[in-house]
Amino acid sequence: MILRMNQRSLTTTVALLIALGGGLLVMADPPSASELAKRIDQHLSAAQESSRITPTMISSDAEFLRRIYLDLAGRIPTVAETNKFLQSDEEDKRTKLAHQLVHSGAHARHMATFWRRTWIPQADTPEFRGLSEEFEVWLTMQLTSGLHYDEIVRQMLTVGASGDQAEANRVLLSTPESFLSASQRQPENLAANTTRAFLGVNLDCAQCHDHPFSRWTQEQFWETAAFFARPKSSEAVSTSDFEISMPETEKQVQATLFTGDEIPWPTQMYGDSGRTALADWVTQSENPYFARNAVNRVWANFLGTGLVEPLDDLSEENPPVHPEILEELANAFVTSEFDLKLLTEAIVLTEAYQRSSRVSVGESAQVDPTLYARMPVRGLSGEQLYDSIRTAAGLPIERNDLDPTKDRDARERFTTKFFVEDASHAERSILQSLSLMNGEATQEIVQADESPLLRTLADAPFLNDQEKVRTLYMAMLSRDPRPEEAETFARYLAAAPDKGAALGDLMWALLNSAEFNTNH
Repeated sequence: MILRMNQRSLTTTVALLIALGGGLLVMADPPSASELAKRIDQHLSAAQESSRITPTMISSDAEFLRRIYLDLAGRIPTVAETNKFLQSDEEDKRTKLAHQLVHSGAHARHMATFWRRTWIPQADTPEFRGLSEEFEVWLTMQLTSGLHYDEIVRQMLTVGASGDQAEANRVLLSTPESFLSASQRQPENLAANTTRAFLGVNLDCAQCHDHPFSRWTQEQFWETAAFFARPKSSEAVSTSDFEISMPETEKQVQATLFTGDEIPWPTQMYGDSGRTALADWVTQSENPYFARNAVNRVWANFLGTGLVEPLDDLSEENPPVHPEILEELANAFVTSEFDLKLLTEAIVLTEAYQRSSRVSVGESAQVDPTLYARMPVRGLSGEQLYDSIRTAAGLPIERNDLDPTKDRDARERFTTKFFVEDASHAERSILQSLSLMNGEATQEIVQADESPLLRTLADAPFLNDQEKVRTLYMAMLSRDPRPEEAETFARYLAAAPDKGAALGDLMWALLNSAEFNTNH
């Protein structure tokens, strides 16, 4: 059993024993992000060599810069940020940038949306959309404060569950009940959503009958649901009071962990002790699913394909493509006491993440994505696209959590319209394309009197046409224009009687390009 320290600032000095994949692994203090990245690269290099696959070259600084800003900050970099990075000759500038972004407020806000979508996907539907804002604001605060992954998950599952009513009320004021509300507080919904979101186990397929392709049974599903059932009596509560009836049967089942592990019941029992006990087990270091599920989801978010696919099927029947990588990352995650920043920083420092997405002449575009030999091209989420458009134009990013006094309807309308469920397989619809060409967000930034960038460029006598084109490319695509691009754009600009309108036309063309609309 692992003893948890009360202060997260203390480094774990004892070896941690964790059960992953059925075997016990011993590991001391967690590695640094750079050390962990090197270990992952070694595993992938061996797999690629075994498969006789030659990975693509490492991405250029401009490609890496745009990619890591989109992934970690949720937007493209500004012109100033781009120039600073590209002009730097420091050998470790990528490492420094990754560390800077992972510890930024923008990263916390961006990942709050990612985790909310992972844990409470119902909030993207009209019925539960009201749960999204409050939860993301709360989660942003937790991530910014440095609260670790297991503590966040435990708070979500146990909010208001304390036997001390005063303490329960205090927690309710500080922790939103969005996860519980999205499940409508129904034991069967909470069981399905808890195992899927936090363990990567698709247990709900066994709700009505035994799972057809896995070992999960209908009885195991309802035994898990029993943790969320409230005892009939409000007086003395015991472990046997957490039971539930299986539908269409006369059978009553008691709360039981589907792994067969011993339940960590609290010493003092009360009406919500079931979900408290389940939350304690879910977030244990020894839990064979908790760390692997988080690691797998973060890996898939940044590299397009999970080490286990589907993401909610961590089972013996569905082994990972690279078990050694999943184990390496999960071990480090546990020994760091579930530090998401370390995990994220390590993944974006791997060669796999830094590889180019370009296909060379004569090279096949069809490469097994599970070999991670080439960075996949991913679609932008509605949030990434909207915030990038405003960043490119020099406008402030509109966020409810940044300025709750202003109306954010425009951002919400845009992100709803450009909702992306799977970035790796996202395809732009005709209506979305038309909206990007002629919609409210686009029209606002392609007019010189609305866009700070265009207004500055149009009125800048110290910049010639070539320099204005370069600045526009830096703002939109985070790179210098290629010679033929620079010549074409500069020629168009030189012949235009209205520089502001011409610059708006050029910005419109770049905004609607595949390069701007993808993370590559």
